[in-house]
Amino acid sequence: MCLSKRVSFSKTFLFFSLTTLIIAVLMLSAVPAMSYSGGEANCKKTNVPIEIDGDLNDPSWLAVQADFDNQTIIANPQDWYQIKPKSGADTNDGGLRVSRGKVDNDADLKGVWMTIWDNDYIYFGFAISDDVVVEYQGPYDVRTGDTDSIVVIFDTKHDAPIKTFPAKQFDTGAVAAEVVNMPDDVFYIMTPITNRGTPAVFEGTGLVANAILNDPANKYAAAKKTATGYTAEMRIPWSIFTPFYGANLVPKSGMVMGFDISLVDSDPTYAAPVGAAMAWSSDFENDNSPSVLGELTIVAIEAPVTSKGKLASTWGDIK
Repeated sequence: MCLSKRVSFSKTFLFFSLTTLIIAVLMLSAVPAMSYSGGEANCKKTNVPIEIDGDLNDPSWLAVQADFDNQTIIANPQDWYQIKPKSGADTNDGGLRVSRGKVDNDADLKGVWMTIWDNDYIYFGFAISDDVVVEYQGPYDVRTGDTDSIVVIFDTKHDAPIKTFPAKQFDTGAVAAEVVNMPDDVFYIMTPITNRGTPAVFEGTGLVANAILNDPANKYAAAKKTATGYTAEMRIPWSIFTPFYGANLVPKSGMVMGFDISLVDSDPTYAAPVGAAMAWSSDFENDNSPSVLGELTIVAIEAPVTSKGKLASTWGDIK
């Protein structure tokens, strides 16, 4: 009798244990995790600092440009991402990656970018096709008006909640509305061509100048006009992310940040909204929403720095 009760108890205990385990697994699978919707890029290391002068002919850029020949910012989307046409509330003739304004062709607006890092900085290089380059006239403490810009966006801690993106087609505005930006979700807006001769760099939705990146004496940004638009460089010190970590951020191989780049073309030939905007991974409607950014992975692989060779034709008329 006692043995029968023990067996019965054991079966009951096993049943409840398995049930509890199944429930626990289901609960864990519903816990938010890290997930991003768009592009992926690796950032290799360099031991040769890049001179920030607006040119893209540094040996370090030559070493990694082949890695980024397909990291273009164009109107037609890459295979891994496509927004619903005209998702932006202010879109007049957009669709695909263009969520504001109109892009006629690659000559009107196209961007190619690359990145590399060292122990002090993360560097970004851009080659932008723009048939009408608008020069920013200031002021330089707070950005006003609409002008040609490059926006780099970070989810520094890579801690956005998971989202489901059905068939890679979705209303990005609705997705963005469900996500709250955290303090480590920051973006920097560079106006490359200005009447002071050096780019201006602003921060966040307030468009206030970033004291570190905006100071021309620090040489953190530079740009030059080309026959087809402009080229630009930007270096961001790792120390700028210290407030989010409570200590100096030390880049490590395998570290992943949510990341995106947006291009703004302030083209005076179009009626309001003037020009257009499009992004590498998301769309401009919500390019600062951490749930729709791409992923940038820091890798310890050292780029094979060389002074030989030249940038590919995808980089326009860069010499």
